[in-house]
Amino acid sequence: MKKTASGKKSRTFFVILFVIFILAAGAISFFANGHGSETALSASEPDEPVSFVRLMTVSQNGTARESIVQNMSVEAVNRVKMTPRVSGRLEKLHVKQGDRVRTGQLIATLEHEQQDALIEAAQAQIASAKADSERARAEMMNARTNLDRYERLVKEGFSTQQQLDASETAFVSARANYDAAVAKERQVASELGRVRSSRQDYIMYSPIDGTVLSDYSLTQGEMISPSSPIVDIADLRRLKASLRIPENKIFVVKPGMGVFLKFDALPDEEFSGKVTRIDPYVDPSTRTSAVEIELDNDAIGNRLRPGMFGQASIVEKEFTGIILIPENALNSDSGGDFVFIEEDGTARRRDVKTGIRQGDSVHVMGIASGDRVIVFGGNNLNDGDRVEVQ
Repeated sequence: MKKTASGKKSRTFFVILFVIFILAAGAISFFANGHGSETALSASEPDEPVSFVRLMTVSQNGTARESIVQNMSVEAVNRVKMTPRVSGRLEKLHVKQGDRVRTGQLIATLEHEQQDALIEAAQAQIASAKADSERARAEMMNARTNLDRYERLVKEGFSTQQQLDASETAFVSARANYDAAVAKERQVASELGRVRSSRQDYIMYSPIDGTVLSDYSLTQGEMISPSSPIVDIADLRRLKASLRIPENKIFVVKPGMGVFLKFDALPDEEFSGKVTRIDPYVDPSTRTSAVEIELDNDAIGNRLRPGMFGQASIVEKEFTGIILIPENALNSDSGGDFVFIEEDGTARRRDVKTGIRQGDSVHVMGIASGDRVIVFGGNNLNDGDRVEVQ
């Protein structure tokens, strides 16, 4: 019994010594390698968060304008809807929609047989009147010859005064007949002119150079009246736009000022014109004045069309050589306006001052050409945050 108890005590003693040894070794290792363990722990931690952004490298070559912006539509400066002076059936339409026409070009013809008949009758009357006047002239010349002869015979004593008076009366009568024949000839000629003029009402010619915008789908034989337009012709080389400006701007806008126009049909293009007319009065119901703008459509290849809708910007001031950034790149807080600049993968805050706004862009001061402005993904950034460019 004594021997067994002594053996158990020995084993317990060795187990205790082994545990103490292990604990001591762990403590020594911990204090000896404490710096390395801290580094390993640090390395096992996740990386600092990175924000994905988009950039814009700015340059000081932007242009912005202070403008009066109004909606408008354009029309041709010279535009004619041709209607006849008389009623009649359409004999022939000589042009169609889209055709280019010149001044004096034949456009349309109405039936005019009756006018042709009247012209022929008037021409026949003129021929008859001319024959009558020629006959009367011959009789007058003969009477003049007889008068001269009797005047000479009376002086020479070979004729009486009674014969001279009779020849003088015959001459006066012949001259009166000739004058009447000439007057009748003129009257008939005037009637011929009137009939010819009436006939011209049935034949229509273009009053301007231009393009046929509409032919109203007319067909031969269709009845036309003075209230029925036949064609719509416009000179597309010069267009105009009318818009209204507020009362407080009527002394700012002057003839010759530049205007920039944008159209819904061509959203990516800008066209230029100038102010040509300003109404000399203010509409009391709207407190506005009308302004007319002209633009040279021929210089841009006649790309614009009457009726197109868009916006006109009358330029009050123009600023060049400035830095423009998208407005969504601008941030604000209690400290004012600022932007983020990307530098070596880090976002850096730059306080800026803003100037004129134009469309979706804003003029900023406080950054320089070549700066890489964060234009997307900067809403939740802080100064010094890590960023990666997308």
